[in-house]
Formats: sequence, C-alpha cells, structure tokens
Amino acid sequence: MKQDDIYKAIDKAYRKDDMRRNLERFSRFNLSGLFPTLKDSSPHFFESFNEAHFAVMFEFDPTIVSVKSQPFSIQYSDEGQTKNYTPDFSLIDCNNGIKIIEVKVSAALDEKINRKHNLIKKAFKQHGFKFQVMTEKHLPSRLAVSNMMMVKRNAIALGIPDEDALNYLLNILSAPVSLDKALDICKCLQINTNMISYCIFRDYVKIELSSNLTGETMLSSNVCGAELCPV
Repeated sequence: MKQDDIYKAIDKAYRKDDMRRNLERFSRFNLSGLFPTLKDSSPHFFESFNEAHFAVMFEFDPTIVSVKSQPFSIQYSDEGQTKNYTPDFSLIDCNNGIKIIEVKVSAALDEKINRKHNLIKKAFKQHGFKFQVMTEKHLPSRLAVSNMMMVKRNAIALGIPDEDALNYLLNILSAPVSLDKALDICKCLQINTNMISYCIFRDYVKIELSSNLTGETMLSSNVCGAELCPV
C-alpha cells in the first residue's frame, strides 16, 4: 500500500463524521488516535497522551464497566450566553453510577478554566451526573501505564479465548506462581501465552504493574475480586 493510501486509511478510521466534537484542525500529524477497548462497542478517540493513558487506566479498573469517549454534548449558561461542551469520557461503574470526565494538563488549570469547569459541573449536576476534571496527577506511573498497554495489547491479540483452556489455566494459577512459571505452564499445555495477559487484563489474576516485569514477577489469583464486578 502506498504511503498516501495508508494516510487516507488512517484519516478515514478516525470517523470524523461520527464525532460529537468537530476539531478545528484535523491532521494525521495531530496527537490523536483510536484506542481499542472492551468496554465500548467502538474504539475510544483520544487527542492527547493523557487521554490515551486515562483510557488504558479505565480499561484496567474492574469497578468501571463501560467507558465512552466524547459521548455527547451539553449546553451550559455563562453570563447569559449558551455554550456547548463535549466531555472527554463518560464512565459507568458497577452500581450504574455515571461520571463525566474532563482530561486536562494540570498546568493549564487557571482561574478562567476552573470557573468554566464549575459552570459545567452545575449543568451536569442538574442531570444527576458527577463531573470530574482529571490531570496527569491522577495517573499511575509511566511504567505502570506502559505495562498496562503491553498487557492489553497481548490480551486483545488473543481474541476470544478458549473457555476450557481459560478455566484450566485459572485453576492452575489459583496458587501464586512466577511469570516464567506461568509461561512454561502455557507452553507445556499448548495454551496461547497471551492467555496470561488476558487473565491479568480481566483482573482474574493480579500482578504488580508498577514495577518492571521480569520472569520472577509473581502472579496471584484474584477470581473472587473479579467477581465483585463482572464484565
């Protein structure tokens, strides 16, 4: 495929006509992209590194059952003027609570922006929605985000898992084992090694994602915890 054709395919993938927010300047050179997700029927659309990092953080949060990017637009009043606002994300938790998320860089939060956010918060409150501004200070470490992205990529690559193999592997992983040992078990049983990432991604097993992942990194069962909020 020619380079120009590749760029055209990428541009088409952004589904610009389906977006609630019309970007003033859309270009394949913008810091934007699509984030595959298991918590929505469509990929998430992001316009910054922070938005992409929050998308993966939400993906790993077992208390969040649904995430949508740029889900809708609302109107709010500012000194008699009606203005439109489109949030970055909407979240639905295990208790069907809805939270609206705006992602910002902390350095950009000045008096003017805070005032705008307060007006938006009041507008959402009238609809029974919570509104929260989140910055890089709410994110886990860069290493944790990088590990999450790697695990998610492997889990997505697995596709639909074989249920018998999954249940068999979960029984084996009911006792803590090292990552190397888990990989050896998969290879011995001819189970796709991406199944381990799938188990981590689904919160069936726990692993310390904020540290460097090595063969000695331990996996521990979390089936009971995962059942608190089934996907």
